[in-house]
Amino acid sequence: MTLSRRETLQWMMTAAALPLARWTPPAMAAGQGTPPPFDVIVDWPVTLPPPPPASGYGRDPDLMAPKVPWPLTLSEAQRATVELLGDMILPADERSPGAGTLGVGAFVDEWISAPYPIQRKDREQVLGGLIWLDAQGNAAHGAVFTALTPPRRAALLDALTATAPVAGMAKPVAFMDTLRYLFVLGFYSLPEGKADMGFIGDQPTPGLYPGPPPEALAHLKRMLVGMGLAA
Repeated sequence: MTLSRRETLQWMMTAAALPLARWTPPAMAAGQGTPPPFDVIVDWPVTLPPPPPASGYGRDPDLMAPKVPWPLTLSEAQRATVELLGDMILPADERSPGAGTLGVGAFVDEWISAPYPIQRKDREQVLGGLIWLDAQGNAAHGAVFTALTPPRRAALLDALTATAPVAGMAKPVAFMDTLRYLFVLGFYSLPEGKADMGFIGDQPTPGLYPGPPPEALAHLKRMLVGMGLAA
């Protein structure tokens, strides 16, 4: 299944509007409730390597010389898996290479390595999911995920998009939801991702500033009246 980055961005906007619903791309929901395309589902890993001690940014990070102040999590093989998944989920198009090729794996690695509650929770999902993905590839086809043929990789990825996963697939599906969110978050923070959206940032106004348009002033007045702040 080949999907455009623009479709993925639309799904993310939908997810942001519906924060209480677990997000699955609408185009993939047709397989809801169907079993995965393999007979054996391996167990989710019971234990994970504990995160090393790490301190946070503190109150005054040096933004002019940014650095990652904590140890990273992913091994070289795991980073390769993340970047392969990045290229599958946000593939190359006429605007730029895929997310994995652009290095979104570095973003994911830094994110899940941060010593904060949300990132620690995502670490458990992403690290557990990568371990599960290789174990499932070995159980189903005798090879880790990166060594599978493209059709088998695609079939395994499709199995992680069910809105009502069968028993044993709930945590793997939640892993892919988290990873997909992080891919979009990381990709659209890159210059290539911003260009893909047409984001141009702040632009100077040539000549004398004309002031806000009448529509903006009228909107401001309505807001002030509504808050009881109009003079």
